[in-house]
Amino acid sequence: MLQVVPVRAFKDNYVWTLRSGGHAAVVDPGEADAVLARLPFLDDAVVRPLSAGRLRHKLLRGAESLHGRRVVGQLDEALRRKREEVSDLNRIGLALSAEHDIDALLRLILEKSREITSADAGSLYLVERATEGDGRDRLRFKLTQNDSVEWPFEEFTIPLDQSSIAGYAALSGRVVNVGDAHRLPEGSPFQISRSFDQRSGYRTRSMLVVPMRDHQEVVIGVVQLINKKRDRSATLAPVSLVEEQVVPFAPVDEELVSSLASQAAVAIENADLIQRIRRLFDEFILGAVAAVEMRDPVTEGHSRRVAVLTVGLARRVNQAGSRLAHARLDTNQLEELRYAALLHDFGKVAVEENYLKKEKKLYASKLITLRQRFAYVGKALEATYLRRRLEAVARGGTAPDELRAMEAEFERRREEIRRILQAVVSANEPTVVEDESFRAILDLPVRSFADHGEEDHFPVEAWAEGPLLSSDEKEALTIRKGSLTRQEREEINKHVSHTYEFLKKIPWTGEFRSIPEIAWAHHEKLDGSGYPRGLRSAEIRPQSRMMTIADIYDALVALDRPYKQSVSPEAALDILGDEARAGKLDTGLLQVFVEARVYDDPEFRSQLRPKR
Repeated sequence: MLQVVPVRAFKDNYVWTLRSGGHAAVVDPGEADAVLARLPFLDDAVVRPLSAGRLRHKLLRGAESLHGRRVVGQLDEALRRKREEVSDLNRIGLALSAEHDIDALLRLILEKSREITSADAGSLYLVERATEGDGRDRLRFKLTQNDSVEWPFEEFTIPLDQSSIAGYAALSGRVVNVGDAHRLPEGSPFQISRSFDQRSGYRTRSMLVVPMRDHQEVVIGVVQLINKKRDRSATLAPVSLVEEQVVPFAPVDEELVSSLASQAAVAIENADLIQRIRRLFDEFILGAVAAVEMRDPVTEGHSRRVAVLTVGLARRVNQAGSRLAHARLDTNQLEELRYAALLHDFGKVAVEENYLKKEKKLYASKLITLRQRFAYVGKALEATYLRRRLEAVARGGTAPDELRAMEAEFERRREEIRRILQAVVSANEPTVVEDESFRAILDLPVRSFADHGEEDHFPVEAWAEGPLLSSDEKEALTIRKGSLTRQEREEINKHVSHTYEFLKKIPWTGEFRSIPEIAWAHHEKLDGSGYPRGLRSAEIRPQSRMMTIADIYDALVALDRPYKQSVSPEAALDILGDEARAGKLDTGLLQVFVEARVYDDPEFRSQLRPKR
């Protein structure tokens, strides 16, 4: 009932108000404008003389105006809430589309579903379709959240049938809204298990179960929300608060969660597709690396080990103090670095295979030719000696001492040839050449067959075959370290540029666009002494600096290099320290590598090949 009561006096008149909020005043005709100006909260002014009919008319019009305002206010509030709901769904949709980790995505779906409905708890199930001959479809209990109780969680599966409320929703594709889970309507095809409530002391009351459909309308999972609360921040402990706080889920909750579930299903499918593509890409990368290492068997496993060490170092850098803040990497950058490390030697596919497989300083065919040459020289010496001896005997009058001297000269020269061949074979091993051996090999090429002895016991024509070693053989045998000549080493070093040229042709997605540049610089040094571009400190990315440390460490401790002995981890760290002090390696990154014992990673150590 509409009531009018006096509020205050204005001169000889009373200001009246409608209890529901409308305001009116009785004023003299000449003062109406002044009253309205001074009292802006008034809705109308009734001019004297005042009759009962005029007052009734004014009051009815005020009541109608008030009702209209209330309706408009309610519509405005409904519109505001709808805008908020749409805004929330858009915000949640963006968050879902940005998350590619399946587990994180599932947590986000359940969290946001509970947020927009004020649900105290919830669970998420995924449908697992049976493969051929693998039995029936099942529901996997994948995730649970609860604001009021903590309970250990383990994944498990249940049959996909109508006996459970989640199974019913998944099979029927219908939303199920239950006001009281312990008082189901008669004829309900499903039952609700009370085992959790009994074991945890929780009280499940209202439930909203919504199927998640993909773009083909196939149900891929179920969102199950429990106990909608009047106050979102309330905790349902003790359990008596359930009666006070928990209310049924409203139709608007069904709409919101159904809309969210549709977005969630698409997001799950996209995330799963991305993960399957990533796994496929991983297998392709690992297969490509294995194919390259088949051409370079002495470094088999090197790329994987470098990737393990490099990413391990990057993760430790992320945990370091502010001094290395510039080198911290996010999740995508870590994955980018892993791929770059796996592919850093891929350019070896363009290097001549003979260089990659060269285990000795001389190729096998070269050594065979060299042995045949020395065998020929030995036979030539023997033939010359026998011919000269035969001639001396045939002439007669040759003293025994002369024959013995001739034989001694022959034996001396044959032993010399044997020792030279032995020195060549020894120098052919890919070890560090000692200075004395180095000088001896350098002298060999200038000693031609005709240079042996000054006595005329053997004719010059028996020796006039040229030098014992060719210039190419001399260059190979005098390699100070390893098995490669300068030219061969330069060709192998080109693998870094080949790697870059190959990688930059791949249309990498945005988060992986730096892979070619990172891999290209893994042999650069901070002082400009590296290759292929001679970059200096400011030009080398932190990712490449990390990979350089990992690459050198693995090369030092690897047991499978034929041209060197592996060194102990301690010795390898000492060598890296020397390089850092010389300004070649990043001191801060190396410090993390050492202090965090990145090199002691079990995965890395398990991949080191045993000594042969």
